[in-house]
Amino acid sequence: MQFTVSPQARRNAISFCGIALFILALLVFLHLIREDIPIGVSVVLGAASGIFMLLGIGKLIEPPISLVITPEGIQYLHRRGEWHIRWENIIRFDVPRVNRVLELEDAPFLGFRLHNVEEVLDEISPRLASALLFEQRQLLTMALRHQAPDREDYTPYFDIPDSYTSPNGNVYKGLIGVFGRRMEQMRELLGYDLYVSANALDRDIYEFKAHLQRLQASR
Repeated sequence: MQFTVSPQARRNAISFCGIALFILALLVFLHLIREDIPIGVSVVLGAASGIFMLLGIGKLIEPPISLVITPEGIQYLHRRGEWHIRWENIIRFDVPRVNRVLELEDAPFLGFRLHNVEEVLDEISPRLASALLFEQRQLLTMALRHQAPDREDYTPYFDIPDSYTSPNGNVYKGLIGVFGRRMEQMRELLGYDLYVSANALDRDIYEFKAHLQRLQASR
């Protein structure tokens, strides 16, 4: 049996576009009935219309399905590509946590720890690797701030060489090499290799984790 996940990131896309068109229509209407509309009002309404339209279009271009879950494994779909992991390759999955003073803070991601990262590195495209490197910079910064607060030099985490040697001795170059090294860093900091944003899920992240556990157990 196959289950698909529609991302929350696509929700309200049409509403945002509709609000943008409404604001634009309001601006045009105001200019039709009055000639002395303050420039500031026009700028604010025009900017608001543009922002809502960009947000709406950004949501619309996201894939309608973010995850496909089958008895064989999990497939992650992104507008820049996809990755796939077999259930047998998953050691565990959970919501990563960082130390924040005297308590733990949840990161808005679902993390997967793998037996063999090469299965991902052998298939992932440079376009998707580049997109994930960019999208997960906030998660990396969060992890460094709370997990390694005493470290004086963070350069190795951001200025990554484009060559990575896997635990099995295989060498990856270019963006795939950078992504492999980032996976190693994130495992060191948070304990997981791959991450899926909460925005790519269709429900609360802890509800989704429990749902995924049930699917894993019944597959």
